[in-house]
Amino acid sequence: MNTPTKLAIGLIGIVLALGIGLSLSYKQPDPMPQWVHKVDWQNKPGDAARIEELLWTGISPYRTEYETVNISAGSGSSRLRLRVVATAKDSEYHDIYDFVYEGDKLLLTGYLLEAIPQEYRNEAISLALGNQEIASSVIGSGAPSVKRVLPATAEKFYAPKTLLSVTWEGTSALIDPDERKVANIWKAGAQDSQVRGGSK
Repeated sequence: MNTPTKLAIGLIGIVLALGIGLSLSYKQPDPMPQWVHKVDWQNKPGDAARIEELLWTGISPYRTEYETVNISAGSGSSRLRLRVVATAKDSEYHDIYDFVYEGDKLLLTGYLLEAIPQEYRNEAISLALGNQEIASSVIGSGAPSVKRVLPATAEKFYAPKTLLSVTWEGTSALIDPDERKVANIWKAGAQDSQVRGGSK
């Protein structure tokens, strides 16, 4: 066997070996986004992979990452009811989402989103207290709760964007974190007042 033939056979062998090695090391891309570190299921259904695929477009953390996403499935007639509880890496609070999965569609039916990093939580409270009307209403009321309001809900009160709600007993302020202002004020027993020009 002459030298060119040996070289050709050697090159073919190397190419085949590389191809086999690459095919063995190739893995399916992980559909889980980078901002989710771990997923735990309770009563995991057969189509869990498809549900997760839809879920990653239906939930998201606020300026942080989810350490764990716990998904509980409970059936109801032809629908699958899902409760998603997500813990964030830099918040002691959780994000809770309720969904209904039916006919390959995932419908958000409710949420309570409090997994907000302390930095942004404090900023929202400061912006709320910078408004004189709010500051005078909450003297001695203690620490407020801070929750995230999703765009579809926020549109009813202000604009279709993510807002933060800072709430004391009887008084609540919607904060626009991008504009750094109080967007709306609600008080128990009074008509809603719109404050669109920033803190007073």
